[in-house]
This record gives sequence, C-alpha cells and structure tokens, in this order.
Amino acid sequence: MPADSVRVRVPATTANLGPGFDALGLALDLHEDVILRRLPAGAPRPEIAVTGLNARRLHADENLLAFQGVLALYKRLERAAPPLALELHTRIPRSGGLGGSAAAITGGIAAANALEGSPLDTRQLLSLATEVEGHPDNVSAALLGGLVVTVNGHAGLVFKRLDPPRGLSAVVHVPRHSISTKAARGVLPTHLSREDAVFNLSRTAMLVAAFQTADWTLLRDAMDDRLHQPARGGIYAALFPTIQAALAAGAHGAALSGSGAAIIAFATTRHQEIATAMAAAAEAHGAPGHAEVLRLSAAGVRVVEAT
Repeated sequence: MPADSVRVRVPATTANLGPGFDALGLALDLHEDVILRRLPAGAPRPEIAVTGLNARRLHADENLLAFQGVLALYKRLERAAPPLALELHTRIPRSGGLGGSAAAITGGIAAANALEGSPLDTRQLLSLATEVEGHPDNVSAALLGGLVVTVNGHAGLVFKRLDPPRGLSAVVHVPRHSISTKAARGVLPTHLSREDAVFNLSRTAMLVAAFQTADWTLLRDAMDDRLHQPARGGIYAALFPTIQAALAAGAHGAALSGSGAAIIAFATTRHQEIATAMAAAAEAHGAPGHAEVLRLSAAGVRVVEAT
C-alpha cells in the first residue's frame, strides 16, 4: 500500500575484501537514514535537506545521490515523480571506501519503492541500484545485508547472501583526506597475467570459505590481492604499512576497503590495539584519520517508519 511518508535505514558497506574485486560486498553496523514524504500537489520543486556528518560537503539539491535514486525508481516505473521532500541524515564518510554513495543510492531507491507500495522486488531493486551505481558490490550488501557475492549472469545479476559470522568485527581506519573512486579506478591495470588471475581467483574462493566456516586463520592469505591493491598503493602510501600494522597487532586479515581510502581489518580480539596500531601507521605515512570498531550487519536497507 502506498504511504505518505517513509523512513529507511541503510548500512555502510565494504567491498572487495582484498581479492574479490567488484564481486564481494559486506554490510557494516554504521547507518544513515533517508526520509521521503509527499508534498501537496502543485508544490513547485522538491524539498531536499542534508544533516549529519556530510552536511557541509553535500549539496542539498536534485543532484544529491539519494534523490537521484528516487528519480531512478520512478523512471523504472515509467511515471513522473510526485512532489516530494527528502531528508538525508548522513553518518557514512563520502569517498572513503565505506559505500557512502551506494548507501545514498540504495536508500533513495528503497524509500521511493516503499512510498509507492513496494512495486519492485529485491532482484529488481538490486538491478536498478547497480545501474545507478555502476557496479554491484556495495549496493548488493547495502540492499541485502551480510556478505553478498554478485556476478553478471546469463540473464542478469546473480547473487548469493551469507549471514555475517558471529564473533568477527571490523576495525576500520578512515583518513581525513579521501580518494575519489574515479581516481582509484583510473590507476588499475588493463591486463592481468595468468599467474595473478589465478592468485586472485583462489583467494576469493578461500575468502568465501573462511566466512562460511568461520575459520579466521584463512583470512591473512585469503585477503591478499594482485588485481587492484598494488596499483592503488602507488597513490596511497599508507595502504600497505597500515595493513601490516593491523596484522602485527592481531588482525586476522586486512585490506583496502573498496577503492579507499579507508582500510579494513577483521578481528575477534584486540580490537582497540589494532585500531591504535592502524591509526599510528597511517599517520606516520601521511594519512592521519581515525579508527573505529564496527560490528558486521546482517540487516540491509529496511523501512523503519511508514505513515
């Protein structure tokens, strides 16, 4: 049934987890909210507001990614968007490697879908969010929660969701200075040797097995990568020193989070020691910021209020 106002909550995400480039996404227990409500008929323009962490960075206009997600939903439904007001309450850093753009897009699409009585199912929502975002890894985890593996199959996107394992937490270092996804993708190699391809394929398989079996001894090797991190280390000097600091402090595995500049480590103990070590190493290599401990999130985007 259509609603007059909805509030959805969408998680931050990490992607790749080392070798699973553009295929693996994992939801984290850090959220932001999208509130979408109908305005009276004849309202001259949308009302858009941004509050929270990114309020000064994001322009509260129709180019806001959350609102672009709303418009994409109505375009898919082949109908004009009604007069709307959107509020985005942000807590996820932008251009930081924690899926801020994916959260905004997914939140906007999900809010509009809920407002209209949920005409699109999960698979259709994922397809639409992927079209807007450009790749499925972050949006799949933002939509579904947990660990999600996504591939482009014969008849569109194919995905499999796994519940996040108990006892494992993420330690994330977020630098003050971000790296744009465009810049991070611009340095990627255009060709890969057979040896490096096998290296990443085998580690991606091992990484999924580690999450399925909760065998954390596998993560140190399973999160290694030769596809994107070596190139990105060239524009982000703190990458490998921070990973090594996390491992030395007791993390089971660590990698660049998405396209960066956040770095994520996974641990079952010594979380604060790992956070301190990561922050110190990053600052020593020109990337001061902050580190925090986050739980993994089983929940993807969800409607928390509808009237």
